Amino acid sequence: MRNIYENFTEQHHIKHGARLQFCLFLKGMGISMEDVRTYFRQEFCRKMDAETYGKSGHDYMVRHLFGKEGKRSDKTPYGCMKIITGSGPSSGDCHGCPFKHMDADNLERKLTAWKIPKVQIREILGLVAGQHYQIACSKYYEVTHNKNDAGFGLNHPNQYFLESQQALGNKVNVGKQGYQSSQIMSSQASQSQASQSQVSQSQVTQSQVSQSQVTQSQSQVTQKNSTPVISSQDLKDLAEDDFDDM
Repeated sequence: MRNIYENFTEQHHIKHGARLQFCLFLKGMGISMEDVRTYFRQEFCRKMDAETYGKSGHDYMVRHLFGKEGKRSDKTPYGCMKIITGSGPSSGDCHGCPFKHMDADNLERKLTAWKIPKVQIREILGLVAGQHYQIACSKYYEVTHNKNDAGFGLNHPNQYFLESQQALGNKVNVGKQGYQSSQIMSSQASQSQASQSQVSQSQVTQSQVSQSQVTQSQSQVTQKNSTPVISSQDLKDLAEDDFDDM
């Protein structure tokens, strides 16, 4: 996404594939449709006038991706596998995954421009040569965030964004798509386990109480009559009724 953003900022224009990929990424970040429309219009209009932009269809595309035009279906951001296995960028385009779609020389130049140390560039290029594109991206994350281990499996650009913001201590709005960082998901998993444990303890306690009540009922009946007026089957039914009420 950094590659698309830089091209958009420098050229004030991106082709169809990049527009789709980048717009959906912004949507997944939680940016509103109106803000994306404003951003696209301001950037494109650095090179074209407002009337030309209005006729270009770019604004319609944004509204369409947000489900406000056409079939009004809610489009979701592209994940890593969709980007990696999708059609690569043609001449003058910049969509796709740089680790998958850039040749080694261009990728090395790009990583150098992004201030990645040479040792790590060689490591990333080695992963790319082995077709480990997502691992190469994770290595890039580790280098740019000063981490020895990313601590998560990378499978979505919006996941990368959230992990980055989490690592930097920034609060972000995850928007409709609900992408969550590994730290958030770990915290939620812990809370869920604690909740399940409390429920299980409560069920055990209620079960013990119900069994105690049944035992007390049986004892009282036995004491009142030498011949029980409640049969063993009745007691079984009573116990089952108690459990059914839990």
